[in-house]
Formats: sequence, C-alpha cells, structure tokens
Amino acid sequence: MPSKMGICNDLRTMRAVLAGLILLVTAPAAMAQEARLKNITLSSTDDQMVVSMRVEGAFTPEMLASIQAGAKTEFTFLLRMYRDRRMWLDEKLVGINLTHSLAFDPDRQVYMIQRSWAQPPSIETRSLEEAQMLMSQIERFAILSLDQMQRGEGYELRAKVELSRVTLPYYLRYVFYFVSLWDFETEWHAVFFLY
Repeated sequence: MPSKMGICNDLRTMRAVLAGLILLVTAPAAMAQEARLKNITLSSTDDQMVVSMRVEGAFTPEMLASIQAGAKTEFTFLLRMYRDRRMWLDEKLVGINLTHSLAFDPDRQVYMIQRSWAQPPSIETRSLEEAQMLMSQIERFAILSLDQMQRGEGYELRAKVELSRVTLPYYLRYVFYFVSLWDFETEWHAVFFLY
C-alpha cells in the first residue's frame, strides 16, 4: 500500500504535468493577435449593392518575418448575403469567397499581392505598409445586383476572414510550429439592413 507521502508527490507531479500541458496548448492562442473585421459598410450604386471592409490585427511580427523569408500568405474573405424571411429560414442569395495572397520576392525586393476580385488582380509594391493595406481590405466589391432585391425587405450580410495554411519554402518547412502561431479566423460578423 502506497504511503500518504508517495500519493501526495504523485498528485503534485500530475498537477505540474497537467499545468504544463495546459500552458503548452494555450500559449499559442494567448500569443496570437486577435484578428477582427472592422468598418463593414454596404452601399448601392445605380444597379449593384457594394460592400467594403477591412481586417485588423492580422499581421503579427512572426508572420511578417515568415513572409520576408519567402512564405506565401492567403486571406480568404467569406461573404454571405441572405434575405430575411419571417417565420421561415432565411433565403441565401450569395455565397462568395474572395482570396488575397501575398508573397515577397527577395531578388527584386517587391511584395506581390493577388486579389481575386480586383482590377487589376495583381499589384506589386516595395512598401510593406501598402502590401498589408491591400491584403487587409475590400473596397466597393459588387456583391449583389439590385434586381435580386425587393424594396421593403430585410437583408443580412455575414462576413468572416480566414488565414489559409501557407506554403512555406522547402528550407522553412521544419518550422511548422512557428507557422501555427499565426493561423487565425475571425468570428462571423453580421450587418442587417432594409432595402
């Protein structure tokens, strides 16, 4: 039969191991910056409903260092538009994913940004600040034709941003733990409006 002293030491050891595991699991989340959508606006042109938004807190120092080392980063903006139907499920009108990607060319010292929805779809800049701004925002994207909307009806735009898994250059692949520190996904944000 184990002594009381032996049981106490085993419990202390188990508690210490458990606390260490909890810290190990939660440390990356605690260190991660909180990404969030801001300034979601809807407006209309003569024939389109357009949306603008930006994501803040997406670029951590670790992420920027990886980009400078050659990692490609992708943001995916998930946009959903619904018509409010009382006493029934809302009708989904639009489901669109817009992709932004960022890569750095160390030979030319330029950041290359691809935006699936924009014209022109690709932009090059030497400014890191400009590259971050272009990656983080959507401006006046035509999400829906006004012909698909009915006056006096309620509508809801839901939006979210995800950082897709990046493709690391071969010489950086051993740093997988490092990359996992800057994965993020924002919460869904909803904007209700009457047309």
